[in-house]
Amino acid sequence: MNKPYFQFDGGFIMVPYDRFEEGVEWYRKHMGWALIDTVTGPVGRKAFFRLPGGGQANLKSFEMDLEHFNQRDYEEGNCRFCFRTANLEETVNYFGEHDIECSKPVQLPDGTLTADIQAFAGVRMTLCEDRASEGQHPEARVIRYAAKPLWLGVRDLEASVAWYEHVLGLERSETDYSDQGFALLRDRKDHWDYVWLQQLASCSPVVKANPGARLYFLVDGREDFLETQRWLKQQDIETTEPVGERWTGYHFYDPDGNRLNVWNYY
Repeated sequence: MNKPYFQFDGGFIMVPYDRFEEGVEWYRKHMGWALIDTVTGPVGRKAFFRLPGGGQANLKSFEMDLEHFNQRDYEEGNCRFCFRTANLEETVNYFGEHDIECSKPVQLPDGTLTADIQAFAGVRMTLCEDRASEGQHPEARVIRYAAKPLWLGVRDLEASVAWYEHVLGLERSETDYSDQGFALLRDRKDHWDYVWLQQLASCSPVVKANPGARLYFLVDGREDFLETQRWLKQQDIETTEPVGERWTGYHFYDPDGNRLNVWNYY
């Protein structure tokens, strides 16, 4: 097949099955998200929230008998799924007042302030400040996906850029951040900058991630979806088998153990 096209398409935030209702209420209350619906199906429980600034957030229950959805060897690793907040200081203060753990803010190379929070059941979510959104959604702490929603740590920046160009078909951004230990990658079709790669110490261990906040790529078309999984195997890339309603999800790993998820709606 031709090189597949992977398109960013949101993701899942995982919650324990037996605490699902508690998790739904936690995200409704603390994030300020409006619940659209909840469903229970062949692969467990899901809840859908309308994000105040546009888009949809999806909660999904862990399912221990399905490799793609299980909680075994839970590990955040170096995968960050990033969300947007209007005022990071105010948001961090709110979470602190509600005993929700937050990291100290750090700045990305483009000047964006970020902080990790420990969301429901210990899931790490990364918040990125967007002051242009301040005042637009005062009832919400987290308003939509970040402008650059994927942030991954890698041991060899240049080798990883080449890997992501070959496997995901991404392109390097026109702005060079290598002197700061970062590379910014973009979608090859619409030239949207959305993936940060961050240089880790070269001696860092490879940790196979199984995080709670999971960004997904869409492969459109059922046959293309299945063929893409086979193509990855032909590149000697470890993948899981598709699972879900009509085989709608699987994941694979980059050379540094970062987990990349794929789904399809058909």
